[in-house]
This record gives sequence, structure tokens and C-alpha cells, in this order.
Amino acid sequence: MSRGAEARERRGVPGNPRLLVAVAGQGAALASALPVLLFRREEIAERLGVLGAVVGEAALLGAAAVVAALVVPRLRSVLPAGILLALAGLLASAGLAVMARTTDIAVFTAGGLMLAAGAAPGLVLHRILLATDARQADRFRTLSWYWAAVAAGACWPLVARVLAPVAYSTVLWASAALALVSGVLIARHALAHDNDLEVQPTVARADVPWARRSYGAALAVGAIAVGGADAAQSLLLGEWQRSEIQNAAVLAAGAGAAALISAFGPWYHRLHRLAGGRRADAVGTQLLVAGALVLLGAVSFTYIGLVACWFVAGGAISLALAGLDAAVYAGVAPELRRAVAARQVVWAGAGALAAASFNAWIAGGWSDQWKIGVLGLPLVAVGWAVRRFAAPARDAETVMAVSRATTVPRRVYPAGSGPPLLSVEQLSVSYGSVQVLFGVDLQVQEGAVVALMGTNGAGKTTLLRAVSGLEPTIGGRVVYAGLDITKTRPTWRVGMGLHQVVEAGAVVGPLTVAENLTLFGHGLDRAQRADSIAEAYVLFPRLAERSRQRAATLSGGEKQMLGLAKAVVTPPRLLLIDEFSLGLAPTVIEEVLPVIRRIAERGAAVLLVEQSVNVALSVSDHAYVMEKGEIGYSGPAAELRARPDLLRAAYLEGLAHALHIDQGTA
Repeated sequence: MSRGAEARERRGVPGNPRLLVAVAGQGAALASALPVLLFRREEIAERLGVLGAVVGEAALLGAAAVVAALVVPRLRSVLPAGILLALAGLLASAGLAVMARTTDIAVFTAGGLMLAAGAAPGLVLHRILLATDARQADRFRTLSWYWAAVAAGACWPLVARVLAPVAYSTVLWASAALALVSGVLIARHALAHDNDLEVQPTVARADVPWARRSYGAALAVGAIAVGGADAAQSLLLGEWQRSEIQNAAVLAAGAGAAALISAFGPWYHRLHRLAGGRRADAVGTQLLVAGALVLLGAVSFTYIGLVACWFVAGGAISLALAGLDAAVYAGVAPELRRAVAARQVVWAGAGALAAASFNAWIAGGWSDQWKIGVLGLPLVAVGWAVRRFAAPARDAETVMAVSRATTVPRRVYPAGSGPPLLSVEQLSVSYGSVQVLFGVDLQVQEGAVVALMGTNGAGKTTLLRAVSGLEPTIGGRVVYAGLDITKTRPTWRVGMGLHQVVEAGAVVGPLTVAENLTLFGHGLDRAQRADSIAEAYVLFPRLAERSRQRAATLSGGEKQMLGLAKAVVTPPRLLLIDEFSLGLAPTVIEEVLPVIRRIAERGAAVLLVEQSVNVALSVSDHAYVMEKGEIGYSGPAAELRARPDLLRAAYLEGLAHALHIDQGTA
């Protein structure tokens, strides 16, 4: 690590502060329009010549923003996140300028729709960009500062209203300028960076626990932000008879308190050091505290008590949102991140609509304090649920294992159509400056078991990882089912039917054997799944005996059996097995070998990396021998089985070397 990077780490500066400034500036610019639309409706109506307040304007623009947000995930293959945000910033800036300049209601509405369309990509992409750009230790801090900027963006127009008689058009002009500048800054970043990357092991599913928690939080926050804000304004202006300036001062203080708590929260909060259930407990506690404070303020019936509770509740909500954002996006596969964020926007919109409907039709005659208090209940419920259902068995690494276990393969081209299923052509791999594979050629036909043998360090596991996509290549290509998949993501290869049995990740430890098998076959209908699980129990009687036992408590051999049972329940197209016999008793190996043969007989191709020559040749049809990163021998396994003298020489002189000598003497 360089001296400058070490200094940034000590100061707590994110890895890319320029991107944070640009994205946070755009978020602040968009947020600054909200106080104008929510709290200065009478002034807008007077200038536009409309009788009464423009009540439907904010609702229309909010609905337009939600609808536009649903389009953003569909643009993933067309526009990278940075470019889309830059273009959206320019559109939002133009919309704000139109709203600030016009005196016609139709033109004002058109500008508002431009603002909504420009804000939608920010609602979806801001947090994704920051969460995947920052280092893991910096994510919570980065997202906290982003939410602090958003709160500050909502705060400064209210402060300006208190300090001077600033027209709403002046606020909109300032917001337009900030949106324009931040859009240009984001464009500079987008031209030099690709932010659609996997920054840690990810889950190729959108319904993982952290995403579901964020949907519930979005619903509750949408309800309190819209319904609570409207009731708060009515309470201050009506029951407590505060002036417009005092109303703006209270709301500005609340937004400012949220900004300060978000900005300085990382110094006393340790969410970035927590994972799994512990982080869920912390996030749930923040939501519980926020909901409890909203309720406490509602029953206090004192001006100071209510306002103080609002201040702290706003900060607790922003810290919870930062923790959720930091946990959700980095752990979801890149192709699903926009869809998850768009769902959050929809849930927030649903919460806002429900709160507005509740205030209008159910609680119309209630005190404004009680309206606010009731809207705090969803925060309490969501906070309790986040804590209650955050058991480690359903979190973090377990979720990734479940996602891998439940992936169902699909065909690329029909079986039996002629060419090899897998063709490795002149493949080369290096670890840094050290090359470990040198122009490797290998083929695997459908329905065949191919053994890849060699001594320790020969490059067998590296070749297998390159085929799986877990190891980048420096030359050659991997052709699978007629497609060049050399640069294809590992998760996509799994979807194509290319599976690898990995000892540490083949099973979900906290679940029972029966639950693991059910997960393996989740894409099958109930009858097919039951038949496949019954077949797995027939092939592995020991698994049937331990069907109610947690997978984490199984022996090494039993875990290997359970991992191979996945290929029985949902047959892959190509199965890669790495050193399955390592550390297993001979009796366990005798149970597992026939299953590998059975998998091949059902049409799957099997590439078996095995150091034990006897084990590999006893089950394979064809054999490759690797030595020092190259293929030293390729031929039928029967030929090697017939030459025990060569097998004895395998680990004395090197099997490939012994084979060449034998061929020379012949």
C-alpha cells in the first residue's frame, strides 16, 4: 500500500472521494427540490395563477419518478451506470431550470416530469455506484456520507427560507446548477471507470434476506417521509399555530440533525465491522429506535419533546439505510443490482401512497400528532423483523451457498450433436508474473469420464478453475457446447450447466441433508424432485440415514456424497470434480466411484482431477497426464490400466517422462 493510501485509510477517506462528491452532489440537488414541492405549494400556485395549492404536483412527479425507475434496469446492457447518471443529471438540471423560469402551469408540469425522469436513475444507481466502488471497510462510511448529503440537500432550502425571503425559483435555479455540475463530474468518472464489477462473492438471486429487509425498510421510510412530513406541516401551522418561518426552521433543524448524525455516525457506529446476523441486529435496532422515537414524540404532547424525537429519529433512519445499502448491493450479482434498487423505489412509493391514503381516508379526523405516531409503527415492525429473522443460518455465506445450490442448468446446444462438449485450446494461465499453464489442449465428450492426473503442482486445479471461470487466462480459449466462454462470468457458466464440486461450498452447512437435497432440486416440479431425491438416497444410503442431520456435522466423505448428490437431483451438462478422494477412507471411495460413473451414463460429461492414479483410472474412459503446466500424455485410460510398471514410475520419475521413455524403447 502506498504512503498516500495509508494516509487516506487513517483519515477514513473512501477509495474514490471524487466519485462520492459527484454522486452526493447530484443526490443533494435532487433532494433540494422536495421542500419546494412539499412546503411551498401556495407560493407556486400563486405564481402560476392556479386557485389553491398545487396538491397533485408532488404526487404526479413522485409517481413519474417511480415509473421511470422501473425502466432503469432494462438499460443495463445499453448504458453503464456512470453515463446514465450523467445524462440524467443534465435532464434533471434542465427540468429544474424550466420549473424555475416558467409562469405557466403546463410548462411547469412538463419541467417537473423532466425532473422526475432525471431523478429516477439516481434513485436506482447512486447507492449501487458508491457501494461497489468503495472498499469493504469504507462502504458504510461512504453510504452514510451520501445520505448526509441528501439530508443536507433537503435542509438548505429551508434554512434559506428562514434567513431571507428567498423565492422558490431561486432555490430551483441553485438546484439546477448543482445538478449540472455534479452530472459533469460523474461523466468524467464514467469515461475512465467500469463500475459494473463483482467486488466480492455475489449471489445471483434478487430475493436474498438483505434485499428483502431493504424492501421492508423502504416501505416504512416512504410512509413516514411523505405521510409524516405532511402531518408535521399541518401540525406546526395548524394546531400549534407556528408561522411559515418557524415551520421552515423546525423542518430545517430536523433535516440538519439527520445530516449531522449521518456524517458523524461512522465514528461511533461499527456497522462496517459487522457481518451477517450482527449487522442485521444493528440495522434493526436503528429502525426500532427511529420508530420508538416517532411514537414517543407523538404521545409527548409537548413541542420540544416532539421536535427532539424527530431529530434523532431522522438520524437513526439514515444510519439504517446506509447499513442496508452497504450490505445489499456488493453481495448481489451485477446483473441484478438495478432490479433490486428499482424494487426498493417501488416499495418506497407504495409506502408513500399508503400513508397518504391513510391520512386522507382513515385518519382524517385524528390529531396530527397521532397521525405521525401511527406512521412510526411500520418502522418498529420492520426493525423487529430485521432482528428477529436474521439467524446466521439464513444469512451471508449461507445465502451464497444456497444460491449456488439452487441454480438449475440449461442446455446450450442439443446433446449428441457431434463436437466435444468441452474443448480447451492452447490455454495459458499465470499467477502474477509466474506462468503455471502453458498452451494446454484438452477435450471432453458428452457421457464420458475424463481423468486429469499429475503430481502436486502440475497445474490440475488451476486448469479446472480456469474452465470454471474462477481463474483468469492469459492465452487460449475455453469452448463449451460450441460457445467460446473464455471471458464469461462463472455464474453464467453455472447457468449453462457447467458445475464444479467444491468441498467447502458444495453443501449448505446449517441446513439438514434433506433440506439440501430439496434446494438442489428447487427448479423441478414436486414429483420430479421427489423421484430425484429418492434416487439420491438409493445411490447414497448413508445420506438417507442422516437425512435429518445438519450438513455441517457430516464427515468429509458424507459431505462429498451430498455434493455429488446435487448432480443426481439436477443433472449438469459438465461436472468438474477436484480431488474428491483426498482424505477419504477407501470404503467411502468405493461408494462414491460408481455414482460418478452413473452420472456419466445419464449423459453428463465428467472431468475428474485426481492425484491418485488408481482411483482416477478405475472410473475414467480417457486420461490426461499433466506435468509442469503442460499435457504430457493423452490416451485411453485402459492403456494405462494395462501398464502397472508405468504407474509405479508415476511419482518417481514423473508419469509423462516414463511414458515417453517407454514409447521410445518400443
